[in-house]
Order: sequence, then C-alpha cells, then structure tokens
Amino acid sequence: MSRRIWTVSELVGELNAILEQGFSGLAVDGEVTNASLSGRGHLYFTLKDGAAALDCVMWGSRAERLRFRLEDGLAVRAVGSLTVYPQRGRLQLVVDALEPQGVGALQLAFEQLKQRLAAEGLFAPERKRPLPLFPRRIGIVTSRTGAALRDMLKVLQRVPFAEVVVAHAQVQGEGAAEQVAVAVDRLGDSGRVDVVVVARGGGSLEDLWAFNEEPVARAIAACPVPVVSGVGHETDVTIADFVADLRAATPTQAAELVAERLEGCARRVEDAAQRLARDLRRHLGLARARLAGLEGSSGLARLPQRLRLVAARLDRAERLETVLHSRLERVRARVAAAEAGLRRLPGRVAAGGHRRLLESRRELLVQLMRGRLDRLARAIAASERALGHLGPLAVLERGYSITTLAEGGAPLRDPSRVRPGQVLSTRLARGELRSVAAPGARPPRSPQAPPAQGTLFGGESGHAPGATPPAEEDP
Repeated sequence: MSRRIWTVSELVGELNAILEQGFSGLAVDGEVTNASLSGRGHLYFTLKDGAAALDCVMWGSRAERLRFRLEDGLAVRAVGSLTVYPQRGRLQLVVDALEPQGVGALQLAFEQLKQRLAAEGLFAPERKRPLPLFPRRIGIVTSRTGAALRDMLKVLQRVPFAEVVVAHAQVQGEGAAEQVAVAVDRLGDSGRVDVVVVARGGGSLEDLWAFNEEPVARAIAACPVPVVSGVGHETDVTIADFVADLRAATPTQAAELVAERLEGCARRVEDAAQRLARDLRRHLGLARARLAGLEGSSGLARLPQRLRLVAARLDRAERLETVLHSRLERVRARVAAAEAGLRRLPGRVAAGGHRRLLESRRELLVQLMRGRLDRLARAIAASERALGHLGPLAVLERGYSITTLAEGGAPLRDPSRVRPGQVLSTRLARGELRSVAAPGARPPRSPQAPPAQGTLFGGESGHAPGATPPAEEDP
C-alpha cells in the first residue's frame, strides 16, 4: 500500500477545510494578553486561561467596529473560526466579534474614554467657563425634527430679544457623533453665537451613544464659546456632560439656564429705568416748587434800578481811568522837564548823588502809577463781570420779562397805572412784544406799603420799590 505524500501547503489547506467545517462559529472565553494593533488596522492578541493559550486575529474591517479598546488583562468572549496560519503553521482563532465579560461593551468603552479624557484634563474644573452675562445669540446643536428643539424654543420665547441659531445634526445612529462634532465646530468658529447648547431627548444607552464618543468630546472642549450640555433625562450621564462648561439634566433645563441670564439682565434694566423715572419726577417737583417760590419775589422788579446803579459805577470807573491817564501824562511831562533841567546842570552836579536820587524817585513813581492802574483795571473788569451777571439779558434768559408803557417810562409794578386801551411793551430775552390793555376791574390799591421781603439777589431790601438807594462812595 503506497503512502500519500503531502506538501506543506496541501496539508495546511486540508486542515483548514476540516477546521472550517467543524470549528466555525466558536465562542471562546479567556483573558487578553499581548494585544497589538497593526498599521493596517488588524488586531493581534492571545487568549489564555490557567492552562492554555490561543493566538487570535481580528481583521481591520471588524476591529474598527469595536466600541471599546482591547487591553491586556481584559476578560472577553471571542466568537470566530479556527484556522491554521499558513506562513507560520500555527493554529489561530479568526475573531469576528468580541464581548467583554462582566460589563457591557458600551459601558466599558464609556469608562475607558472617560479615564483617558480625565487624564488629559478635559474634565478639570478650572477650565470650565461661566455663561456670558448677556448672551444675545444662542446656538443649539440638535435635530431640527426632535422634541428637544421644540421644548427649548418654547422656553426661549420668554426672551424674544435673543436670537437663536440652530445647527442641525443627527443625534442617533451611525455617523451621528461626527455630525454633532461638525455642528459644534461650525457654530463655535462662526463668531455669531455667545453660547452653544448641545441637546437631545432621553433614550437608552445605545440611543445616547453619539454623545459618548471622542469626536464630540473633542469638539466641545475646543469650542471657543461656553457649551451647555442637555442630553437625556436626569439620570442619564454622558461624556459630553463631563466636558461641557455647564451640565443640564434635560434640554428644557439647558434652555432655562440660558434664559435665566437674559431674564436677570432684563429685570436689572427695568429696575434701573424705574429708579431713573422716580428720580426725574422728584427733581422735576423740586424745580417746580422753586419756580413757584420765585414768582412772588420782588427782586426782579428792582432789577432795572440795580442795573442803573452798576452802570453808574462803570461810568465813574471809566471817567476815573481817563483822569488817571491825564495825571500820568502830566507826571511824565514833569519828569521830562526835570530831566531836561538836570542836563543843563554842571557835569559835576549831574554826575553826583542828585542824579541817582532823581532816577530812583522816577522809577518809584513809575511803579506806583503802574500798580494804581493795575488795581483800577481789575476793579473795572470785576464791575464788567458783575454787570454781565446782573444785566437784563441774563435775567430775561431765565424766563422773566419787563413790561413798560409803549411811550416809555419805568417798568410797571402796579396794574392801576394802566388805562384800558393803552399800548404795553414787553421785553423778552429775544425780542419785544406789543399788547393792548383790555378794560376790566382794577384791584384796589393797598394804602400801606408792602412789607420788606427778600430780593432776587439775596438779603432784605430796606426801602420801598422804586426808591433810590443811598449813594455809594466813589471807588
């Protein structure tokens, strides 16, 4: 009987055919060791227990679907088929699926990513930013067809002065994480929003998984404006909640947190407006009371008399200036004559002490005259300023007027001086009005002079209106 001679390839091929028939769809439990990822995305690792070890491979097309990271020491259940690796001649398990033992794959992936991002400092409290005091534009990342968006818009309607910008993204299923990350980046980089809200309604762990993936966490961390996370219900916690600057239990609460800032600003503005209106009303009342008190003052009636007094003082000052100038010219003439006389004296006298004495007296006289002229100039300037303050135009600018008979005369103080049909002239701050006195009953004249009262210029007047005050001393 002849023996069949096998080539190595034939034998390995035959073994693989037998293994594929009898050892496909195996489920093997073991501990992972020697785990490595090749440049082409294939996973290589060894499954072992207390007595044996088995080489395993998971091709890249399968490995990229794993929710968790394969690490040494992890207890897993591998599902696949036994084959012989031709180049090495080793038995290996080609793995189609992996499930961690003792914890679900999603929960394991959640914990692994959470630990890794925490180690990078993405959850650190010091990197959390406060919400802006007055967010004028609010960006929302969610599905435009979801109930979460409707709930948030209902809350934000309370602050109609804030603009809402919605960036649509799929929030569940394959590719949802990438869409959410792109939407967050787009809103943050646009410069159009002051805060971003990432939101989704409740659901299972699988439904919320897009907010547990690394691209979303990285996008939230890199966003240049504060981010509020409102994903799921009160009991749901996602990676996005840890990275966001502020976590809300629900989408509705996320909108409430933003609206509270705006409503607080609106309340402060309203309070300030009420205080301002109250202060204005109070100041207006005080001004009206002061105006009513000035209406009965007799100081305005004495204004022309005081103006004439000031004008007389200015006239005397101007005349005094003319007199001083003439005196100064006479003194200069006398000095010039004295100088001429000194020049006619003998040289020995002119060179002696008389000339020096005369020069010193001349300088002293010039200094005295200059000082006198300076004092007179200051007095004239002060009188001019007083005339400007007390002038009729300055008083008329405050709302007063002066009424006289059209044919001239002193200002009217008593209506009994006016006959019906007489033409009156009223001087205002800008222009003059003419009026005709209407016939009517005249109020009886008081036989007694009115008591002394305060004038518009302060103090009390000791003489009756129209009386000439005592003459003042010539300055």
